[in-house]
Amino acid sequence: MGLKVQLLLFGAVFMQCILSAGSISGFVESTTENRYRLTVLSSDIVDFNVGDAYEFNVGLGDQGSMYEGRKIQAEVVYYSERWNLEKIFPIDGFGAKAYRDANTKFHKRVATMSRRNFIKEGEYVLPFSGINQDGDFFQIKDFLGKAVVINFIFTRCRALEMCPASTKRMSILQERARELGLDDIHFLTISFDPENDSPGILKQYAESYELELDNFTLMTSKSEWIDDLMRYFGIIRMQEDGTINHTMATLLLDPQGRVHFRKEGSKWGIEEFLSKAEDLLGNR
Repeated sequence: MGLKVQLLLFGAVFMQCILSAGSISGFVESTTENRYRLTVLSSDIVDFNVGDAYEFNVGLGDQGSMYEGRKIQAEVVYYSERWNLEKIFPIDGFGAKAYRDANTKFHKRVATMSRRNFIKEGEYVLPFSGINQDGDFFQIKDFLGKAVVINFIFTRCRALEMCPASTKRMSILQERARELGLDDIHFLTISFDPENDSPGILKQYAESYELELDNFTLMTSKSEWIDDLMRYFGIIRMQEDGTINHTMATLLLDPQGRVHFRKEGSKWGIEEFLSKAEDLLGNR
């Protein structure tokens, strides 16, 4: 077979893969180790009829029963001779209405805010809500009564001194806090790449850094609401050459939900944050 024919065949297969990708929503009837049985609610791929049930493969981060009995939306892609669900997000579930209500109110308050007016030390954080690495809805107010360390990343980041370094510091900070018996501390990582960072992707990311998720939450949300959060927290992003160039900041909230300390940039000291957390929690 000539090279030209091989290239044409490869192109045809590649185009078929592209044509076999789209969006889907449905109700998860049941789950097995790596598959969902989904009753389709909507789909832009003609292979799937609304009301019919189909089986799909899912990735490592989405395996398990966390979406069983719930509605989801996802990308559906055909490869390895099977249909696969990717970038799965929950539609319903406990806390879904509160999630929408809180972020709708948050949007109204910050959508027109100047980026120069981002939250600063001494200010209380406005209520907002997110989706965690388990596909559960949560509120920032769930962490009241604890010191909260917040940072911002995207999982595709390859600049070692940026997101990977920040996540590694968060991991070490979590470990050091345990050693010192600082139980009333929580860690929150907010992704600013919701187009790619679904709950399942965040779960895999957490596992790759060996984060202990009993007091560590990784958050995603709708693109519009993530935009609101980045404006509010003063994180600037710019899409360029298939990646995201961005600024960085790390914050420490006191147990009342007020910004106690804020550090700009990618370089922040673990011991500095630990010391300030001890100051907040030392008398407990």
